[in-house]
Amino acid sequence: MKKRVLYFGVMLLLGYAVTAQPTQPAAPLACNANNCTQPVSETCTGASTVVTSFTNATLRSGSPTSLPAVYSFYNIATISGQQINATVTIDAASNCAMNGGNFSIDDDGATDQSGNSIASFFAPRITPSSNLTNSDLRGYVQFTIRFYVENGTAGQQYPGDYTTPPPSGGLTGLNYIHYDIDGSTVGNNGWFRETGVVQNVVGSSINGDVSTELVSYTYTDGGNWKGFAGSVCERTGVSRCSQVAAAASYSTPQTQITVRMGYDYNFTNSNFNSQPTRQYGSRFGCFAFPQQVPLPVKLISFNGLLKNNTAYLNWTAENQVDFANYILERSTDGTTFTTAGAVPRQGTGTGREQYQFADDLSVQSTEVFFYRLKMIDLDGRFSYSNTIMLRKDGVKNSGLFISPNPVDATGTATVRFAASRNGIADIAVTDMAGRIVLRQQSAVYNGTNSIGIQNLQRLQPGTYLLQVANGSERPEVVRFTIAR
Repeated sequence: MKKRVLYFGVMLLLGYAVTAQPTQPAAPLACNANNCTQPVSETCTGASTVVTSFTNATLRSGSPTSLPAVYSFYNIATISGQQINATVTIDAASNCAMNGGNFSIDDDGATDQSGNSIASFFAPRITPSSNLTNSDLRGYVQFTIRFYVENGTAGQQYPGDYTTPPPSGGLTGLNYIHYDIDGSTVGNNGWFRETGVVQNVVGSSINGDVSTELVSYTYTDGGNWKGFAGSVCERTGVSRCSQVAAAASYSTPQTQITVRMGYDYNFTNSNFNSQPTRQYGSRFGCFAFPQQVPLPVKLISFNGLLKNNTAYLNWTAENQVDFANYILERSTDGTTFTTAGAVPRQGTGTGREQYQFADDLSVQSTEVFFYRLKMIDLDGRFSYSNTIMLRKDGVKNSGLFISPNPVDATGTATVRFAASRNGIADIAVTDMAGRIVLRQQSAVYNGTNSIGIQNLQRLQPGTYLLQVANGSERPEVVRFTIAR
């Protein structure tokens, strides 16, 4: 069964404003619909072997009849234990429409050339907005795909699940494949063929296969676009053969990409007089979080105390040879950080050094603050510490408290408790059988302390107990869960 159905009667369409036509591609190359000698490989090598799954689209904002319209896709992939979500925005359209319904943006019932389900593909169905008759016409729908890290409880959708972009500037090693860019002849030497282009950004490389049937072209209609137009050989289903597939790869981290899926209609002596609905198919894969280059500096501890509207941040580090300075960063939401101050390296760099930084919060109206250290080497390389959370005086905080709970896949958490004197706290994590699985010591100060717990990512998912013993004071225990 062919993947396309030509609609000559009445059909439900969502029409978009007509914009200027993009540049016309060169004429189609010779093709053979039975040629599929080099299927596109969807496997990757190394630890970054990740392929996305775009299913169950949900309309989040806007309307398909009035752009932009934003759809969400929950849990498209897991990278380094961190769930990734995505939104797809229909930015604009030219001479195109899409089938009605909230899920028209992605057809989970699509199949490949062998009849196998490709529900995991991003597979919209796109239709010219009017009958194709005796005039050449080109059109497209423009999509921007944005990536986010899970920000709530895995398995449950929250508004915050689509607010936090991937760390360290985005996803690295991102690859995008647009499949089945083909077409068919129309009348006497005319054609109707699919097009697929990608916005050309720094770090991107857009290519077709060496045995391609695709025509490469570029244009600058509303941006810098590079991609391919298909041949006139119709193929069954969404063909995954390399002759009709194009790929874009990104050497720099990306938080989003923008693509256009469209068509090129060439009239030659015979009216098409039709609005053909075409099934498109694309996929993302082979990406990971950027790897932060480890610095020689070793952070022994990082904790804080909030007292009299001042945050006192304390940390201890060693092995600071060739190290430059620390940047103290503050946030009110745990996501967007700004610089609170800078502290240069102390000593010669060969010994252990203790640091303290005071941040005046008297003019700040919020009650909760997040802090982290940006540790910068002399050659500009850097890494981040764990994040700790502090609350202003007057905000109730009784007993021992760990946040977040459950601890997410990043393995970072902060424990808060009150101390009546300065000293050294012994922090131990035990499993439910009573075995100590983690232990660390941290300096504490008179008042409410916030201490980052190290190495929780080493533990298996499950329930644990965290105990804080601070000298002669009575030990406190809190139960928490690690979820992946």
